[in-house]
Amino acid sequence: MADIEAVALSGWPPEVMAYAMAMYSRSRLSVRESIRKITLEKTASFLETFYFQYGHSSIADNAHIHLGIENIPQLAAFELEDEQLWDGQERSTRYQEFRENEADFVPAYVRISPAEKTYVMIAEFLFSQYQRYSNLCFEHLAKKHPKPQDMDQGSYERTMKARAFDVSRYWLPNGMRTSVGQITNARTLERQISRLLSSDYLELVDLGMRIKKAVSVDQPFCPEERQEGPVAPTLIKYAEPNEFIVKLRQFVREAGKRYVSGSPPTNHEVSLVPGGDIQQDIVAALLYEGSQDSLRRCYEATVRMGKSAITDLVTEVAALRGRHDPLPKAFAAGYGIQFDVCMDTGGRRDLHRHRNCVQIHQGFSVVRGFETPTLIDEIGMGEHFRSQMGIIGQRIADLEKSIYNNAHFLIPMAFRAGTLYRMDYRQAEYLTALRSKPGGHFSYRQVACEMDEQLRKFFPGVGMSRVTPLAEEDVFKR
Repeated sequence: MADIEAVALSGWPPEVMAYAMAMYSRSRLSVRESIRKITLEKTASFLETFYFQYGHSSIADNAHIHLGIENIPQLAAFELEDEQLWDGQERSTRYQEFRENEADFVPAYVRISPAEKTYVMIAEFLFSQYQRYSNLCFEHLAKKHPKPQDMDQGSYERTMKARAFDVSRYWLPNGMRTSVGQITNARTLERQISRLLSSDYLELVDLGMRIKKAVSVDQPFCPEERQEGPVAPTLIKYAEPNEFIVKLRQFVREAGKRYVSGSPPTNHEVSLVPGGDIQQDIVAALLYEGSQDSLRRCYEATVRMGKSAITDLVTEVAALRGRHDPLPKAFAAGYGIQFDVCMDTGGRRDLHRHRNCVQIHQGFSVVRGFETPTLIDEIGMGEHFRSQMGIIGQRIADLEKSIYNNAHFLIPMAFRAGTLYRMDYRQAEYLTALRSKPGGHFSYRQVACEMDEQLRKFFPGVGMSRVTPLAEEDVFKR
């Protein structure tokens, strides 16, 4: 009888490893014997046959690809990471220095438009206010919270700067540059590239093309300058724009305009909204995604529509799909817990990391107003902040008329955006317990505590809450 053995594998390109695992599952050979039989030519031929012709998509799950995606705007990073099976790390904005002209991103369309001067002026103003508020908040926090005796000066200053940044970041725009390191399997990467290529942001289309080229054509960066071929020359080469994504985006926007009426609410919101039947849940989510309205008002719209219109709308969406297109996120219906969260864009970005639930995002906009952190009033800048953010919001709205969605790269983190979170109780408990810890940003801590309060009202007696109350704050923890 053969001994039980575990064999670690290293040093082969992602596609070779995917081929090896696929062959290993289809033969009696050991993993060592399977890999010894493989050549790159055989790999390409096998993948062409089994992955593309026979549709054995799980093969691509075995090819894990490492990527560094650098100097992209924050808006692009948010869209890039919107994958439930995504693994990676985005560069933390808490520890970056943002300098004018270096950190700002100007879309290509803007650079050739008459609006470029206005765009750059607004961006420079936002970064200058970020620097100004960083200094003011740091000075205030240093006076309010003297250095503990057991804390060294360097750690103390870094901690105070991080806390000051938690407030000053509200000025930073969606165009601020960031970098992302990701490790994804080839199937997720192919879907990610296709989604970027289907975006109505031209900068995201360009990013999708760059990623596709980096993995399927370009020579990778290797230790000791080793010369190796592309990491995924076969598995990614057919990634193309997805017609269903484009059609669905237009469909939900038109449905949102048709069925959801009235001005969007302009308030911070965390609402646990009970679902209806499955079809009603689907349509409410579609209307939510295609509008800037609350989930409750989207459900109210489904009541006005009636059962027949709801069924027709669901049928229309399903008919838009191609043969290999999965149903959209709105069809992830039937969850017992639905949170409609309208919060600052920076906080939404932080909560975006919780991929063990379904997230349906509303688009970037200035129509839902902005948040004003308490510390801004403490330092005596509340009137200035609210006045200037109001002006910035109006200027961005005006710019949309000439540069369209390129104006969204100017939206500061202070402005609100909506996301629908669908989850089960276990996922909700994990999110609220983790994101209420004192070291976190006050924005998502507040949301986590509001979620917990509503969970305990809706489901009394389910379990002990492990949420850290918002009042329990330790300014020296990060």
